[in-house]
Amino acid sequence: MIIINRHIHHLSAELDRVQQKVNDGLPSPTHILSAYPYEASKDIATLLKLIQSLSVQSVSQPLLRADQVRALISKFPDSLLKGQELPDETIAYVLDVSWIMAAKAFLQVLGITINVLLEHTHSIGEEVLYWADVSGSNWYTGAYAVQTAPDRLWRFLRRSLLYTEEGGIRKAVNPTASVSWARFYDIVRQCLDPRAMLSLRARLFSSFTAHRSEIRQKCKALGAMRTRNASGIGLLMGQCSLLKTEIDSESATDDRLRDAVFRGVLTLKVLLQRVVHDGTEYELEERIFTAVEREIVRSQSEMTKLPQSPEYVIAQLFNILDELLPDYSAFSRRAINHHGRPSCLHELIRWISNIGSTACEFWGNWVVEPTRRLIGTIRHDEKSEIALMSKNSLEADRASLERMVLDFVLDRPESEKELGAKQIDTLTARIREGDLTPVLRAYEKDLRKPFIGTVRGDLVRALLIQIQKTKVDVEIAIGGIDSLLKSQELVFGFVSLTPGIMVTYAFLRWAFGVFGNRKGLQVGRRKHELRHALRDVDRTLTLSTPTDSGVLTYKDHGLLVCGADILLQKAATVLRGADLREFQEDIGDLLDIHIGIQRQTQVIKLLLIGDSGVGKSCCLLRFSEDSFTPSFITTIGIDFKIRTIELDGKRVKLQIWDTAGQERFRTITTAYYRGAMGILLVYDVTDERSFQNIRTWFSNVEQHASEGVHKILIGNKCDWEEKRAVSTEQGQQLADELGIPFLEVSAKNNINIEKAFYSLASAIKKGMDTSKSEQVGSQGVNIDHHGSGTSGSTGGKCC
Repeated sequence: MIIINRHIHHLSAELDRVQQKVNDGLPSPTHILSAYPYEASKDIATLLKLIQSLSVQSVSQPLLRADQVRALISKFPDSLLKGQELPDETIAYVLDVSWIMAAKAFLQVLGITINVLLEHTHSIGEEVLYWADVSGSNWYTGAYAVQTAPDRLWRFLRRSLLYTEEGGIRKAVNPTASVSWARFYDIVRQCLDPRAMLSLRARLFSSFTAHRSEIRQKCKALGAMRTRNASGIGLLMGQCSLLKTEIDSESATDDRLRDAVFRGVLTLKVLLQRVVHDGTEYELEERIFTAVEREIVRSQSEMTKLPQSPEYVIAQLFNILDELLPDYSAFSRRAINHHGRPSCLHELIRWISNIGSTACEFWGNWVVEPTRRLIGTIRHDEKSEIALMSKNSLEADRASLERMVLDFVLDRPESEKELGAKQIDTLTARIREGDLTPVLRAYEKDLRKPFIGTVRGDLVRALLIQIQKTKVDVEIAIGGIDSLLKSQELVFGFVSLTPGIMVTYAFLRWAFGVFGNRKGLQVGRRKHELRHALRDVDRTLTLSTPTDSGVLTYKDHGLLVCGADILLQKAATVLRGADLREFQEDIGDLLDIHIGIQRQTQVIKLLLIGDSGVGKSCCLLRFSEDSFTPSFITTIGIDFKIRTIELDGKRVKLQIWDTAGQERFRTITTAYYRGAMGILLVYDVTDERSFQNIRTWFSNVEQHASEGVHKILIGNKCDWEEKRAVSTEQGQQLADELGIPFLEVSAKNNINIEKAFYSLASAIKKGMDTSKSEQVGSQGVNIDHHGSGTSGSTGGKCC
């Protein structure tokens, strides 16, 4: 979106310059408004206000919405040039201003349309990446099959129902028994046919193949839509360039500028009509050009004079805003929904609600409630004390046992003498200690004559006393356990609180990591998207087929605009201040198709390779940002930095890629060898194994890199002399053996870092300059040779 705003702002500023040029031709600024009737002056003032409202004042100012543009152009005074007798000078002025207003309205509609195309192209690209991930994994393909199983089952049941209804109709028409037996015989024969079993087995085992084929068809359809959108974007950007050329011409308000605006509006109209149709990008471009020419011929036959019809342009803009653009948006959304990923909105809503209720219940039951109980324990709250029985229960049962034993002894004394107070106190003390000897003796005596004891009741009383004694013993044991639990109340409170606290802490750490400013998945995803967008731009420029004039085709230009738009969006979240402005300037130079594809691709790409931990990232950080960190994180996959340097009086942009040294990333990093112009093979002078592995890295470069790529051997950490394992002579000997330059560097102390990168970049630039001069020289030789051959042939004919 930033790219489109910048182009529209620039064209709007150029139109302001044209308007100022028209105003300079007037006797005075108020000449037109004051010299003629009120209605004409009012319409001209309205026209000037519309021009001001449709202008884009700055790059940061967003374009107007479609409804705002429609509301503004609906105020166009189309009656100004009709039914009013005005002098020729006024007619010329009004006509120029009307065309400027139509041009500004066209720029707004053009920007809105390109932004819509860009948005839909980005959405289609995301769907293509999604299907690529699904088709590349059996697990994801199986998940897709399970996800779409209900829809497939519903379609199968509908087909079965329709077939059953058709069978019932046929049965009603042919009710004879002979037909039924014949059909039954055919069914049995088909079931027993071995080929039917093989077909059934093939269908069962080819389900994954069918799903993958369906996914490939969706990818193909989405890719065709993306290509057509990219061609449309490139075509509309070409219209911007054409309009800019006409505005910069000497006579900016003549028929050439008006024809450019008129042709641009027709191109925009035909594009929105044709982009929804199937076909390749070449067929789309051919259809658009043919339809535009046919429309121009038809419109010229309808209008007496084309330059005097800005109202026709306004009418076409109304048609675009009211019908064509909404129809295209609706078609694109339907196509993306049809070919895109399956919708799971309802399931997501249900999952989110369940997750929310589970989280609330977990927080209340496992965090809040245990915390409340723990605080109550710390405060010695009686309500929160752990207790297995009542405090007064044991005392009441002991007192009851004492009374029962005393009454039993007093009712059945062992001697005829009455017990004195001292003897009763002694007996009570023994009972409290658990001694029930008098009761047990009476119990043993009654067991000899149980019938008599039962009749007298002494045996039953002895049994009940023993039950009471058992109850007291149990309560004493439980009291001990109760005392133990009370002594560990705080421990149990912390134990009950620990799981909730740990789960909450882990969740908060994960949430802060995901949603933090420079942590979690957002940073990793942003870097991945930035690398992917940069790779798309590089592939678009590398694999593009330039036209005869050396510029990009409409499709490649549209893909380049899409990639550059994503680059600017992602860079705005990472870069700030001067860095962002420099990056935007570089993107602006990249999108200037008039400089030719050779200058668009003038970037020196360097690649750092070597074992993990040798200091490749530190070297890159020192060169790109002049900083060093001792605790650098191991590179995951691949990363890059950009720095612009000056070589031989010219600014050269270095695009430096930092690769991971681990074996598991080897397949990822080798894919970047092909586009590299220079490769730095890095080893650690304190690690002999990394030095020995240089030959392996060199063979990988020879196998995967482009022919003639420049290389240099780098020995890092040369400042660590006390732990040096590889001498300088060994490094120089290996470099001579491989036939490449050699330098020892230190990222920590900034030793030879600049020299290493500058020397490699200088060698690459010299090679590029030599190649260009050789191409120019070879072309000159061919021309001379062709000329000599021609003259010789002519001379022969003359003789």
